[in-house]
Amino acid sequence: MERIRNLYKWGDISREEYLKEKEGIQKELKALAPAESQAENLDKLEEFLANVAQAWEEATGELRNKLARSLFQEIWRKDEQVVAVEPQPELKPFFQLNYEEYVNKVLKKRPRGDLNP
Repeated sequence: MERIRNLYKWGDISREEYLKEKEGIQKELKALAPAESQAENLDKLEEFLANVAQAWEEATGELRNKLARSLFQEIWRKDEQVVAVEPQPELKPFFQLNYEEYVNKVLKKRPRGDLNP
């Protein structure tokens, strides 16, 4: 902020440019949550995900729909089967870690050079 303020003071940028840059920086700073807050959120999300299977088993159809919407932005189906999902942004790291773990297990169990499942 200080750098763009100085550029404005020295006349290197216009007032409009200064205000636009200032607004952009303030939005970026607002989007950054403190590390403690992010860690707390991750802990809550981890706890939530740990209980999803049990919640799914106990839920009715309507509650399952709500649960699915809280987990995924988009769900692709073909012939009544789920073929792909797009997790909610805050849950993507958990799904990515789970996918990477799965891939590592699958690849380690296959004989070298065998690309068939």
